[in-house]
Amino acid sequence: MKTLLQLLKQYNPKMVKVASLLVKRTPRSVGYRPDFVGFEVPDKFVVGYALDYNEYFRDLNHICVISETGKEKYKA
Repeated sequence: MKTLLQLLKQYNPKMVKVASLLVKRTPRSVGYRPDFVGFEVPDKFVVGYALDYNEYFRDLNHICVISETGKEKYKA
């Protein structure tokens, strides 16, 4: 996102705001924070609502953490 924002700056927009449905709480974060955040999620693998795991779970109408058992069952 930082790279994209730098690229957009060259066009001199009046304003650019970033919205993100999810932000992961992780120590690997580079410190960037979107202007608008829907939810903070733990540093786990989340699926559902168009987020998939090996082509599974993207059709869920909610977001959840996939367990290690689930990862094993649906691994590629």
